[in-house]
Amino acid sequence: MFKNIYPLFEPKRLLKKEMLENLRDFPRSMFGILYQDYSDGILSGCELETADEILLIKPGIIYHKGIPYLLGEPWKVPYEATGKLAYLKVRFPDKNAGTGQDEYLSQICLEESEADEGCELELARFKLQEGARLRDTYTDFFDYDTEFDTINRIYAPYASLERSSIYPRMMRTYARTLMEYPIQNPWDYGFCLECLRMESAIPYREIHAYLNMRLKQKKSVYSNKEIYKALGRILREAGGRGNTEAQKGTGERRLLLL
Repeated sequence: MFKNIYPLFEPKRLLKKEMLENLRDFPRSMFGILYQDYSDGILSGCELETADEILLIKPGIIYHKGIPYLLGEPWKVPYEATGKLAYLKVRFPDKNAGTGQDEYLSQICLEESEADEGCELELARFKLQEGARLRDTYTDFFDYDTEFDTINRIYAPYASLERSSIYPRMMRTYARTLMEYPIQNPWDYGFCLECLRMESAIPYREIHAYLNMRLKQKKSVYSNKEIYKALGRILREAGGRGNTEAQKGTGERRLLLL
């Protein structure tokens, strides 16, 4: 049966074991029910900022194998320019049996190896050149995949129904950019409004359906990079550029000698 038991703490009333168990179990049970069909990934927050060779991870929630991991305060990660691809990851060791409690802890690390999907989750990646500064802002949609000196969050999985999704802020940038052009395809209206409305990640299945309908194809699975490329194709076509890349997604910098 459905129920909601609310313990009453009153003067001269004895605390019962059941009352304390209810306080312990109710939040976790409710969280588990709400997100029981969600994939692993970033559930909320975890935005990134850079300052003085420090990468700041803002508070957020990560969902991993049915367990929510909370970051209640900003976390600082030092970084340096190596010219090599660096991966900001969260590592999940086995749970620890503490004194009177089970502890689900994690480790935040910055390494040159990709995340192991079995026990790690990528937050971002970047390639910082010597003498350059790491950027945490973007000029437009195509800037999200700039190769050098820019935080890349395209590959970071976001918790979503059934399958992980992609960076919500990037999806809102896509929607705002597309709406600057005369929208002629009816699929664009609803999808753009959904992107702007959602604070959390757009469900993967909605993105999958939109791309297949919009591009008239029957692709079974899109990786995050494939999602980004497909959205970029739609933007270029909307801007009258056809399927040619007027802007380099890799952010290549070229020097013209005269």
